[in-house]
Formats: sequence, structure tokens, C-alpha cells
Amino acid sequence: MGRPYLPHGPLPEVALPCTERLRDGSSVLVRRAAPEDAAAHLANFVAVAAERVYLMSETPGRSVDEIARQFRDADPRSELWLMAEVDGRVVGGADFQRGRWTKNEHTATLGVLLTPAARGRGIGEVLMRHGIEWARSVGIRKLKLGVFASNERAVALYRRLGFVEEGRLRGEVVLDERPTDEIVMALWL
Repeated sequence: MGRPYLPHGPLPEVALPCTERLRDGSSVLVRRAAPEDAAAHLANFVAVAAERVYLMSETPGRSVDEIARQFRDADPRSELWLMAEVDGRVVGGADFQRGRWTKNEHTATLGVLLTPAARGRGIGEVLMRHGIEWARSVGIRKLKLGVFASNERAVALYRRLGFVEEGRLRGEVVLDERPTDEIVMALWL
């Protein structure tokens, strides 16, 4: 059944930072987020939110200082913030957040954010693989996410990685004046 969560146990062992070759021959550096990444992370969020089709929220809800503090204070046993860097520029990231309560601390919710130029190159898959490795290292047994059904590329990626649909919230969001489903997906580790 996996290892139990030990709030004061050893730090997870995840091979970061690392550089990986992408489908187009370029490389991506994947590393843990640092406080100095906060401004780039916020700018990437704003850029993706402006597209109005990938994120539930279109406003960040947090300042650069708040994001920097979150990156700095992250407990590596309960959350992982990843940054993807190409040619020295942060082009996206992913976050993995363990359940807050005893009853759901065996689960983690995740999110991936990629700028338009970073999509379709394999960066999302690289981020996901490292997040899955981290989840296993801290005893998480189930990863879960929500994705808009219209985001077919992301849905295909999650399926390729073994995620399955656990539910569908019909018409949960309105995109371009059309009701769109939100798909709830999960991967048991």
C-alpha cells in the first residue's frame, strides 16, 4: 500500500535539478522553484490566463511576494513546485499539493502551467514524470487533477501517463460562450 506519510521523516529524494532533451532537440532544465522565480511564475500565469481557455481563474490572487514566500517555505514532504527553464527562461511549471487532512494525506492535487511557446514539446510530460517521482518518494498513493475537456492535448498526456477519468462535471465552465465539462482524473501509484 505504499509508505505512510511521515511529517518529520527524511526528505524526499528526487533527482533535481536535471536537464532533459525534448522532442524538438532542445533541452529543458527542471528544478524546484525558488523565491526568485516568483515574478516569472506570475507573468506566465497572467499570460496563460489571458488565453481564457486553460485555467479556472483569470486573476492570480497572489502577489509576487506571496508566491516567493510560498516557494521559500514549501515543505518538501507535502508540496512540490517545479519550474521548467528553456534557454535560461522559465516557460512553465507544475505544482503538487498533498492533501491537508489525515484522511486525504495519501493524495495530492496537481496543476501544470505552460506558456504557449512551451506547449507540444514534451515539457509537460517531463514535469509530470518528476512530480510522480516525488509523489512516490513521499508516500502519496493517488494523484488527482481537474482538466477542461476542451484541452485535448493535456487530457491525452494524462492518459498516456496512466491517469484515468474518475468523474466529469458537466458544463462546469463556460468557454467561448459554450458549456464545457471539467474532467476529474487520477493516477494510483
